[in-house]
Amino acid sequence: MKRTPMKLKLLFAVLLTAMCLSASAQTKVGWTNIELVMTYMPETKLLEKELEAMEAKLGEQLQIKQKYYQQKLLEYMEAKEAGKITPEIDEIAVKELTRLQEEIQGGLKSAEDKLIMRRITLLKPLQDKIQAAIDAVAKEGGYTYILNNSVGSGVPSILYGAEGQDVTVAIAKKLGITVNTGQ
Repeated sequence: MKRTPMKLKLLFAVLLTAMCLSASAQTKVGWTNIELVMTYMPETKLLEKELEAMEAKLGEQLQIKQKYYQQKLLEYMEAKEAGKITPEIDEIAVKELTRLQEEIQGGLKSAEDKLIMRRITLLKPLQDKIQAAIDAVAKEGGYTYILNNSVGSGVPSILYGAEGQDVTVAIAKKLGITVNTGQ
């Protein structure tokens, strides 16, 4: 049988269509809202309480330094206004005030860094737990992909998804929590 270019093109189109249909039949995509799931986890509330306590403690330490700096600044300004400061003492006082101010700024940066590192450390087990639940739901449901429907900026990464493909409730159930998805 002689194959003409037209028959070859038709055969190729049929094969390509069959391959596409086969590939799409094998791909199952689900989506979830990880932020919503995390909001309902009891561990999240404990995490937030611990971070708030840490922030308060670090804030108190910085306030003590800030009050000390303000007191020294006030004393310096009063002494300077009263004419009790020599040029040598003035230079020493300005250096001391500058050092205190830099120490406060460094303390603020250090406190922020400590909070960020602690948040990362505390979130890791939650993320692992959620990932294990996602993996289990994906295996049980035959999903090829499960995508996150929300991102920190507030703009979802999935702009449209079939309700039947939302696996948020299934993931929450794996974690032993109940979520209100608003559906």
